[in-house]
Amino acid sequence: MSSDPRPNEDRLPDPVPVVHRNLDVRVGGWELTTLTRDHLEYWVGCIPAQHGNTFMVVSRQDQPGFIQTYRNGPNNYDLELSTAPPEIGRTVVGDEAQIVEVLWAWLEGDSATVAALDWEPAGQL
Repeated sequence: MSSDPRPNEDRLPDPVPVVHRNLDVRVGGWELTTLTRDHLEYWVGCIPAQHGNTFMVVSRQDQPGFIQTYRNGPNNYDLELSTAPPEIGRTVVGDEAQIVEVLWAWLEGDSATVAALDWEPAGQL
């Protein structure tokens, strides 16, 4: 008998992924409530494939505010952050990996990574 674990065994991967739950995530026509880092990378990668809705909006069900991104082109994303609606900060990011990094940092509560971007009031970009 083989000692290889079967995919249907009740085992967690090593390392165990961080899972964020109780979210309101909208991307294209999809609505999600749970994200891992891998899921976030996948869904950010799907943004350009959405026809007519190239936004990804992430918020927590138990907190005010949100973070959202809009894909303008291959390497051009608008990123908006609202920690106290209706105040919204906005910046432009030119890299999909950086969008994933900032969205994940927001989910993780890493305010230093989020604040490191050059945020402007939404009406000034």
